[in-house]
Amino acid sequence: MRTPRVLVLARNYPNNAFPTLGLWTQRLVAASTAVARPTVIAPVPYAPPFVPSAAIRRFRTVARSHTADGITVHHPRVPAGPGQLLHALDARLAFPVLRRAALELHRAEPFDLIHAHFIYPEGVIASRLGAELGIPVVSSEHAMWRPWLDRHAAVRRQVERALPRIARITAVSEALRRSIIELFGEAVPVDIIPNVVDERTFIAPRDDEPRDPDHLLFVGLIRHVKGLDVLVRALGHLLPDRPGLHLSVAGGAFYRAYERDAAEVHALAKALGVHERVHFLGEVAPGGVATLMRRSALLVVPSRRETFSLVSAEALASGTPVVATRCGGPEEIVTPETGELADVDDPAALALAIEAALARSYDRARLRAHAIERFGTAAAAGRLARLYGRVTGLGDAEVIVTSNRDLDAQVSAPRGARTANGRAESVAAGGAT
Repeated sequence: MRTPRVLVLARNYPNNAFPTLGLWTQRLVAASTAVARPTVIAPVPYAPPFVPSAAIRRFRTVARSHTADGITVHHPRVPAGPGQLLHALDARLAFPVLRRAALELHRAEPFDLIHAHFIYPEGVIASRLGAELGIPVVSSEHAMWRPWLDRHAAVRRQVERALPRIARITAVSEALRRSIIELFGEAVPVDIIPNVVDERTFIAPRDDEPRDPDHLLFVGLIRHVKGLDVLVRALGHLLPDRPGLHLSVAGGAFYRAYERDAAEVHALAKALGVHERVHFLGEVAPGGVATLMRRSALLVVPSRRETFSLVSAEALASGTPVVATRCGGPEEIVTPETGELADVDDPAALALAIEAALARSYDRARLRAHAIERFGTAAAAGRLARLYGRVTGLGDAEVIVTSNRDLDAQVSAPRGARTANGRAESVAAGGAT
């Protein structure tokens, strides 16, 4: 069987200036190297000399291309407006630059498949490139389509026009899969390929590694949707009975709007009198996050919305239990054996869940096994092999998971078999089914 050559389109992809940007995409691409030969085009915004934003100016320092772990990544510059100002034009502005780069690479050695990450603008652009090059397209989705597409009618129209030229969409969770189907029905088959845990970074805890039973950990950007304010309020509920508790916040504020969210959380911590128990660490490299996870009593995910919650899977892989909100993805990761769940936007309920988790004893080896068996690199490579085989015809196209309940079994079905939800799967390589 010939190994397919895959062109990956992804704005969210790490680079020398933003090493944690889109790590979830990088890890999925790394997993694919076991079954494919990927090349990545990860465009970055063109930053004119007069742009005052420090964050945007950092894009000037991004290398034009680099190779790491055998994967070559190209970073062409594309025009982009500030924030959401030119959102409806993102695909049109980027298409000529990405087309030029893709055609040059395709002429040197043809691709068998285009794999886009996020339906817009990457998926829309990929649909046009795939039609021009005569190769199939898949698009992986990491974010909810609603209410985003409800708010941006022009973007929604572009997505609708692109869908017939996309062979399959993958969602990182059942919650996300349902949201896509609710919006567009069965226009394009939607499978589940979860995010990937990097087990080389998020390693098993050593027996002699210190662990602080009063240390709570939050990992993520400080944004309103991430719910750090809810966790700070929950900490206020907990401190009277557990005065030794303290919270580390690993993550920063990237855009100006995020900086306002961060300032509000700082002010809230001071107003509640808990600021001395909250340690803001700023952006932390993955290795540092892994160490924090192994040494913390709990990871707390207080989000208002998550499509997956990769940090939850990473914490479990590090042998650390998780307390999370029922906000989408975490319900498919956190079980009664691996942590606790609480309602969204309810500090008192979150405090109770944290108390319950702190009072329990967890088998750290079982936590890790739960994460690696479901979300490790080998599991991801198997899913990608089935996906790529299905849409390119290069190898046996086996049925991949289409429901979260299939994740544990990992049983491959022959071509034309029915999936767990009873829907017959038939595939036309190179096009939508």
